[in-house]
Amino acid sequence: MIYTLITFGILLFVLKKYAFGPLQAVIDQRRDAIEESIHHAEEMDRKAKEALAEYRQSISTAKMEAEQIVERARKVGDDQKAEIIGEAHAHAQKEVENARDQIRRETRKAVNEIKDQVADLTILAAGKVAGRTITKEDHLRLVDEALAEVDFDQLGAGGN
Repeated sequence: MIYTLITFGILLFVLKKYAFGPLQAVIDQRRDAIEESIHHAEEMDRKAKEALAEYRQSISTAKMEAEQIVERARKVGDDQKAEIIGEAHAHAQKEVENARDQIRRETRKAVNEIKDQVADLTILAAGKVAGRTITKEDHLRLVDEALAEVDFDQLGAGGN
């Protein structure tokens, strides 16, 4: 038994010196490599999270910029719409005024033609009633009297 203990002690000493030492060095080396891998993985995870946060921030900024661009485009569109409507309204008003001016001119022209016809009829009627030829002075006097009795402004206003 003592022999077994001595043999066991020698074997333990030899194993510790030649087997456990190098084996412990390999185990320590492997542990260091694993710890380094874990540290590297944690670092990569941190960088990935930072990149994800930056990506999300970029997406958020891009969305805000896109919304601003759409809002500016909408405002420009609304402004252009209002401008076009204003120009169309102004053009329509101008056309209405032109039409009214033309109606006024045509009314004046028609009134003047009526004046001429009334004057001719007055001369003809006066000549038939008097039974004589009317002089130019009589003609002008009769026309002025007839025209004084007719309210031509009232006739012109009736056309509007």
